Amino acid sequence: MKSLKHFAIFSHGFGVRKDARGIFTDIASVLPGIEPVMFDYNEINETENIITITPLRRQAEMLKEILRGVKESAPDAIVDIISHSQGAVAVALATPTEIRKTIFLAPPVGVSSGRMLAAFRSRPGAEINMEGMSKIPRRDGSITLVPADYWTDRKNLKPVQLYNTFASHTNLTIIKADHDEVLGEMNFEGLSSDVEMLSLGGDHNFTGNARRPMVEAVKGLLS
Repeated sequence: MKSLKHFAIFSHGFGVRKDARGIFTDIASVLPGIEPVMFDYNEINETENIITITPLRRQAEMLKEILRGVKESAPDAIVDIISHSQGAVAVALATPTEIRKTIFLAPPVGVSSGRMLAAFRSRPGAEINMEGMSKIPRRDGSITLVPADYWTDRKNLKPVQLYNTFASHTNLTIIKADHDEVLGEMNFEGLSSDVEMLSLGGDHNFTGNARRPMVEAVKGLLS
């Protein structure tokens, strides 16, 4: 009997490429038999090393388009979703159905722009324009451009409510980073009991010694 195709759709976070700085490629490497689907939400100018951010609601539409393509290519396939950071918000906004399991890695519980903007404004060369295009130098030497529509999309979003709604359509697990230097200490108050919560040591990107335990946890959840 022929086995069903199995896909893992990866949803990356703010200002990074489709591999989420290596997080997703590390996960994909331990998932034999599962076909990884990685894609860029953002526009990337390789020549000038510039990433232009796509507004969140458009990201949700892009994810839906990817999922439609997967389903059209293999209607009976098993589909899982793995997201990191703000990628969880894009997934929850899309609220796709017919997803077997979903894993959110270090997702935000709020989308207030204050902490984010304060961090960006402190960087030499940063230009913040809430009504136009913001220019943000990144630590890796790249430049991130952020259109006004991105900040507009963040307003009034309530991630925990979005996660709860999405959890009624999928088996959802959140893996929290205990030492998240990007999002800080997070309170998941109000999270549905339908959502499984795991806490792992590590920073926002599960770097260094934190990477392998996170990868193994994801492997165990999807096996």
